[in-house]
Amino acid sequence: MAETETTTRPKTASPHPGGPHQWSNWSGSVTARPAQILRPECENELRKGVAASQGKLRMCGAGHSFTALAATDGTLISLDNMQGEVLDQRRDTSGAVARLQAGASLNSLSKALLAQGLAFKNLGDIDVQSLAGAAMTATHGTGQDLPCVAGEMRSVRLLTAGADVIEADDTSDRDLLDAARVSLGALGILTQTGLSVRPAFKLHRKSTVRKLADIMAQADDLWDRHRNFEFFVLPFCDYALQLTHDETTRPDMRKGASNDEASLRDLRLLRTATKRLPKLRRRLLNTFLGKTKDEEQIGTSFDLLASVRKTVFNEMEYHMPVKGAMDVLAEVLHVIERTRPDVFFPIEVRKTAADTGWLSPFEGAPLISIAVHAHQPDDYMWFFELIEPVFRRHGGRPHWGKLHSLGARDLAELYPRFGEFRKLRAELDPKGRFINPHLAKILDVSAH
Repeated sequence: MAETETTTRPKTASPHPGGPHQWSNWSGSVTARPAQILRPECENELRKGVAASQGKLRMCGAGHSFTALAATDGTLISLDNMQGEVLDQRRDTSGAVARLQAGASLNSLSKALLAQGLAFKNLGDIDVQSLAGAAMTATHGTGQDLPCVAGEMRSVRLLTAGADVIEADDTSDRDLLDAARVSLGALGILTQTGLSVRPAFKLHRKSTVRKLADIMAQADDLWDRHRNFEFFVLPFCDYALQLTHDETTRPDMRKGASNDEASLRDLRLLRTATKRLPKLRRRLLNTFLGKTKDEEQIGTSFDLLASVRKTVFNEMEYHMPVKGAMDVLAEVLHVIERTRPDVFFPIEVRKTAADTGWLSPFEGAPLISIAVHAHQPDDYMWFFELIEPVFRRHGGRPHWGKLHSLGARDLAELYPRFGEFRKLRAELDPKGRFINPHLAKILDVSAH
């Protein structure tokens, strides 16, 4: 694997006068040439920019979506410069609620919350995304009782395509709040949100290599026993990495050390050397991983929940019904080992609690997420040809920010309030200014 050092922000280039800008997402799988990029520094400046703009509008965060949600040849809006800290806080029946600037990154907001003795309840594998981008795509971590970022939203402040400000919270206009939790940027620009947070806390992280069959058999119990539990499955190997986090008040510590980037490099090299010898690869991986020692660390919650990812990849993730999810994982692994000897990236398995977002993949029930990855230079069309049919056959819902091929007809079967969302979108954006070709397919509306 090429150890690609990459920025976690969208790539923009200053064009020749009058020419279009250039933008791409993190992995380079999506590129666009917007006519202009707006970088407002306050909401008033944003309103003026939207009011003065013509044609299509899309928003970009950190560019960590693998789909074309942000792509536009019109006006691309970045809220990077609206990096407010914690705007205020209050309490409700759920506990502390912090009003946050939605354009800020999860990492910067974690630090701002910590300064006030607060923390996000949960985070995903990375935290460079903007809060708005994470909420709009239902970005999630893992934990049986922990919802995705959007599930923690208690209020929203949106700027419509007509430059009007609308607000909703869980005591007034609950329908708008639930529609806006995971809106794909189709309802408006999320500028602020009230998020349910908690007192700052520390975690004890433990990384253990175990037999895959044992982890899969005990997965339900592991989610019951640990605050956060997930595991990473290596194709062509009988072992998997089990990762748990539990709250603690013990002093910071670190026992053992690993380097994820170096591990991915070694896996790539082994893949290349044994591409035609999968049995040898399994034997070598089993021998090496069977001797791996546990690693432990105690530290601040957001420092341990999120990681730095420099190796660039593409990803497909589907959220599966809890019953039968391990069978789906076994089938996915079987397909890869039978047909794709080039695959070396681990498969990630997590669980997320239910929420009430109309388009949240976790609407109505907790689900188990299964994510497959491909190194950025490598082919990933096999996601669609081999893996997505397995996910769809078992009733999975796709992660909105990761690769999938579903359109409106497919999605209407998966989301009970899909029709209501489409109707609300038409009311809030009758001219379809927030619609790009990707959303046109998802929502069955014209992109023109």
